[in-house]
Amino acid sequence: MNNKKFHYLLLLISLNCFSQVTYSSWVNSYLQINSYSGNTNPDAYTFTLAGNGKINIPHWRLSMRLKQPITSNDGKYMMPANKISFQPVNSSGQAYPDPVPTIPQIGMPLNVFLQEGQEVFLIPQSNASLNNQPAQPNGYYNLQIKYSLNVMGGAYLGNYPSWITFIAPVQFTAYDQYNNIIGKMDHNFQFQIGTLSGSPTEVPELSLKFSANAVNGSLEFKSIEDYIKGVSVTYSNALIVSSNTNYQIKLKSLQGQFNSPKGNSIPLETVKMTLSPVSDNKGNVYPVLLSASPQLIATGSSTKGSNVYYDIKYSTNAGDERFINARTEEYSTTLQYEIIPQ
Repeated sequence: MNNKKFHYLLLLISLNCFSQVTYSSWVNSYLQINSYSGNTNPDAYTFTLAGNGKINIPHWRLSMRLKQPITSNDGKYMMPANKISFQPVNSSGQAYPDPVPTIPQIGMPLNVFLQEGQEVFLIPQSNASLNNQPAQPNGYYNLQIKYSLNVMGGAYLGNYPSWITFIAPVQFTAYDQYNNIIGKMDHNFQFQIGTLSGSPTEVPELSLKFSANAVNGSLEFKSIEDYIKGVSVTYSNALIVSSNTNYQIKLKSLQGQFNSPKGNSIPLETVKMTLSPVSDNKGNVYPVLLSASPQLIATGSSTKGSNVYYDIKYSTNAGDERFINARTEEYSTTLQYEIIPQ
């Protein structure tokens, strides 16, 4: 099984509420691992967004954050956060006049790993609104989404004594389109390592993460000169890669265009993304215009477990009339970076 990492950032373009719904969630927190192949809890986490009356909330988001390292009950051992991932299972609920959105309609990533010290998004920016236009004034709305949880297999499981239990404290947060918090809840997940069957196997280990200053990219048009000459921003040492095998990195947008809270849009291909290897990083890079289709942006050889770094640059062309003619507000999309073996 490949250790495949998906990471996200929200890219904002700026041209110079409280939510009507509530968030709640619950978990089936316990998972026992009896094999070097790992294990999956098919009903690990479920959340609900609910409300009454007319509701229309586009571009809502849901995140998770590991509050502290995944530590054994005796405090002697730690489990790497990036061995734990969540996968959407199904959506259900009620709305009027249309049914609640499906997982493909929402556009959520299908596998999201926990990360040490980083908020990561199970739903970076929904393509489907929370929408309810009931015939009765207080008609009920309810969207419920269930997630499974996977503990990755591998030889690392043999580093722990049998019947040790680990606790992963995770905070989940739902946001509306203006980044206001709809609600948040803390849940503890328990992983018990039993007597392992099978043989230890080595799997490709690939890690991809962002520096703190690059998690939310932003391009701003502040003056007439910005529209005439175009704008750019560079985030130094922004993309951090570690791999024990040859790798490739791909990029796509989870939305088909830049969208504003008022429903206006700008095409993705108005923005160019360029990676630049830093210092002794020997990776190859390929500049691209943003797209909803996956595009190759970098390849490299094994880093032998060490971190290598890339600068990230976003830029626009000079005199692009699509920006000149756009309404003055904030537009955003969510970019998915994916690292896989080459």
